Amino acid sequence: MRAQSRQQAAKSAAGFTLIELLIVMVIVAVLAGIAYPAYTGHIKRSHRADARAELLRMQMAVEKQRLTTLGAKPALPAGWVVAQSVAKHYQLNLQPAAAQDYTLEARALAGDTQAEDKQGETSCAVLTLRVQGMDTRYEPAVCWQ
Repeated sequence: MRAQSRQQAAKSAAGFTLIELLIVMVIVAVLAGIAYPAYTGHIKRSHRADARAELLRMQMAVEKQRLTTLGAKPALPAGWVVAQSVAKHYQLNLQPAAAQDYTLEARALAGDTQAEDKQGETSCAVLTLRVQGMDTRYEPAVCWQ
């Protein structure tokens, strides 16, 4: 009786076999291989959304500055600070054009993962907001959706 209970105790305490552990490791590796690209894509889209929001914030600041200076050449107010979440991944520029026209640009930093950001076949490494008179254009359009 004692010998039989010792054998049962040894069987129940044996744990996992090597094959079972390998199967679990393969399943985890497959799930990680599927989840990681989706995760990195989501991160890139969220950084792009931050850059779009910052460009719109810049546009509002430029328009406010133009109103307070009675239509002077487009410029950012003194002391303008770019949001830190955007500054890590993008360089933002204001390029005045004609008297009231200007272009705001968010360019992904070289070597950053955002430099490889795409929406379908379209590169989203450079986001542009162009103001020409009363018309505002967002380029590339697919990256602003």
